Amino acid sequence: MPYTPEKPREYRVQPRYLAGAEADATDAITPLLRAGWAASNDELGNAYVTAPDLTARLAFLPEGPGSTLWKISAGPETTAMPRWLVTFDDRVPYEIVQDFTTALADAYTQGPDAYLGAGLPAPHRVAGRWAEPIVIQSPDQLVTRSTRPGFLPHAEEMDDTSARWLFESGPPERRWYATASSHVPAPLLETLTAAAFDPSPAHRYLRRDQVARLPAGAVATPTAPSPLEVARVRAATSRSVTATRTPAAALAYTTSTPPPAPPRVALAGPAR
Repeated sequence: MPYTPEKPREYRVQPRYLAGAEADATDAITPLLRAGWAASNDELGNAYVTAPDLTARLAFLPEGPGSTLWKISAGPETTAMPRWLVTFDDRVPYEIVQDFTTALADAYTQGPDAYLGAGLPAPHRVAGRWAEPIVIQSPDQLVTRSTRPGFLPHAEEMDDTSARWLFESGPPERRWYATASSHVPAPLLETLTAAAFDPSPAHRYLRRDQVARLPAGAVATPTAPSPLEVARVRAATSRSVTATRTPAAALAYTTSTPPPAPPRVALAGPAR
């Protein structure tokens, strides 16, 4: 018998930060396109989405040199080094990226003060203690945001060799990472943090072997019965209905005693 690969089915995977990145990345770019940003591609197949005034840009880099899949940056000058940079690697669930691009598209429509505004100050000590927490975790301790204190050269942050904020989640062998530089506007950083820590479910089309490989702590619930389950339910329902609707007279013929013969009726001949 030829091998027939199992078809994926739709699951709700919760929390979404453990759902993986196996989804259509187009949804993460759509908020910017709807805001009037322009899309282009290079000869390798990487995609770029740029604001109308060229001051903000998203780069989707499936053919890039490293594991960074998304780079989103903005700055007041179109040809100068960006003011801030946010990155997501190739394991980040696309819903987290989408939440950030949705907030960025909205901020862009509000003007430069919204998407180029002030960021949070670098962490500092007060009376020997950090004024703000350096590390925060989700209640289940599966998502972490770490803040790097001290001076960070802007050029290093913009070439993605250092970052003020690091987000991470997942098991060590499949951990995903996102970063944010020092000057990311505070509201956008708040959106990124909320998106990374959001435990709501994500929808994924998975095979059973993929479900089995989800990280510990992820719960996958089918959104609908599989075709095989539907067929089994229909077959069982059909048998049940047939058995329920069998006439009593028909059942009588299944016994060993034959049913009585109907009485003979004499037909009257024609009148003479």
